[in-house]
Amino acid sequence: MRTKEVSVLKAHDLKCVKGSTELFSNVHFEVQSGEALVVEGSNGSGKTSLLRILCGFNYPAEGEISWNGTSIDGHESYQQQISFIGHASGVKLDLTVLENLIFAQRLVGSDRKEEEIKEIIRKVGLFKQRNILTRKLSAGQKRRVALARLQLEERQLWILDEPLTALDRDFVTEFEIVLKKHLEKKGMLIVTTHRELVLPAAQMKRINLSN
Repeated sequence: MRTKEVSVLKAHDLKCVKGSTELFSNVHFEVQSGEALVVEGSNGSGKTSLLRILCGFNYPAEGEISWNGTSIDGHESYQQQISFIGHASGVKLDLTVLENLIFAQRLVGSDRKEEEIKEIIRKVGLFKQRNILTRKLSAGQKRRVALARLQLEERQLWILDEPLTALDRDFVTEFEIVLKKHLEKKGMLIVTTHRELVLPAAQMKRINLSN
């Protein structure tokens, strides 16, 4: 469940090496509750690698990452505050849209009623498809299922790698409203995207890994 505390994620002097190639180095940033960080850079600059490091999937070659002043390495309460969506949507193809979200909420210990889940499905424009196996959906519809899951998990830190891929402009506008509400509730967002997100400028920070 989302923490009610004001939180701070800090990265200091991060370096990432893949094989014999240095992707980035000397990366610093700080994100607080209510803020969004947009990670920019050319292809191959290490954007996805940085997000995977922040999730704890990989380790940096150098540098430190802290959550409220404590290293994220082995920090269980930090891991409990992360929702991650990568290039793959991460949905269960042999479950229906509704079953995917019911399953997702059980994993995080949420107790929303089925009607509440259906309302979230309605908001992402998949109510007519709620009982269809996810494998039969388009790429954009699968992405919508993953983004609906964010709203069920109720985590403070959303780490999203190209979340707008295969989505039409109308839905992107709706999703921006979801992101704004997340930040208003003292949520945090770290995102890579080739499409510009419309969010309050005062809440947005940027880093460019190509610099």
